[in-house]
Amino acid sequence: MKSAQIIEITRFGPSEVLKIREEPISALSDGEVLVEVKAVGLNFADIFERMGLYAAAPKAPFVPGFEVAGTVAEVGLGVKNLTVGQRVFAVTRFGGYKSYVKTDQALVKPLPDGFSYEEGAGFPTTYLTAYHGMINLGHIAVGEKVLIHAAAGGVGTAALQIAKIFQSEIFATCGSPAKIEFIKSIADLHAINYKSQDFEQEIRRLNSGKGVDLIMDSIGGRSFRKGYRLLNPMGRLIIFGLGDMMPSGRRRNWLKLAYRYLTLPRFNPFKMMPDNKTIAAFHLAYMFESVNRLGKAFAQLLEWANAGKLRPIIGRTFPFEQAAQAHDYLQSRKSIGKVILTLD
Repeated sequence: MKSAQIIEITRFGPSEVLKIREEPISALSDGEVLVEVKAVGLNFADIFERMGLYAAAPKAPFVPGFEVAGTVAEVGLGVKNLTVGQRVFAVTRFGGYKSYVKTDQALVKPLPDGFSYEEGAGFPTTYLTAYHGMINLGHIAVGEKVLIHAAAGGVGTAALQIAKIFQSEIFATCGSPAKIEFIKSIADLHAINYKSQDFEQEIRRLNSGKGVDLIMDSIGGRSFRKGYRLLNPMGRLIIFGLGDMMPSGRRRNWLKLAYRYLTLPRFNPFKMMPDNKTIAAFHLAYMFESVNRLGKAFAQLLEWANAGKLRPIIGRTFPFEQAAQAHDYLQSRKSIGKVILTLD
């Protein structure tokens, strides 16, 4: 029986809890596809999972990972439009850190024209997140003013590219001079270093005292409160993460986490109604039961990608066996674009 290399979170803790081993590949069920993985996309959610701070995750030990790219190794009965040897990407609900990934055919799509495997692994989860937030929930309209936080990261760069398609006036935040220069190279935008500037005040200054129409926020804490104040009437605040709660060290500081949780803003609907402002939040890991609803999003994203309007930005790659080092790098917040694990 053929086997796969896998990387497990053996217990919750620092990056050393990631261990590599082999497991047998079970037979395919009807409608399933086996992908020989060439690249794995990393996400901040992987860090939260490893540290035991991700409510949607299974109990340890388990295999993390939400997005991969590679070639079709085998197809089950009833699989349509996919053939052995075809270059593809796939979405997984955990289980992506494997050399062979088995998943439903609905979650496997052909790689866009000209994409490398690394770019393919950086595409599905990242761009679905940006699309669902900005379009399905945010109802972005052409020419609106958009604020994108953590703009130098994977979802941030995806959101910048989608905002360009809608000819948005873009305000973008990140936390270092190098990242400021980087995001300026992607789009015509107003770049704000949140470590040295108050983004709320700076946007008001740049915008004649006015705010924005749409905000993509994965930060949390005071960022949510400032963002709500910045919304113009009919504005939408889209929440898809709590990056402010990520531990900066190797272990969890429960006191600090409790403080950050308890100080999250609470929004009063009696105030929201006369303000005419919307807050929406989502979590892709809880949407797999409704994955067919994302088919339209996938189709549009692939159309834009094949037209050259979307392309993942790969900041750094690590060999598969160096997953622990890749986690440390991602957690350092020094990364730009996507961090990818590669397999021969």
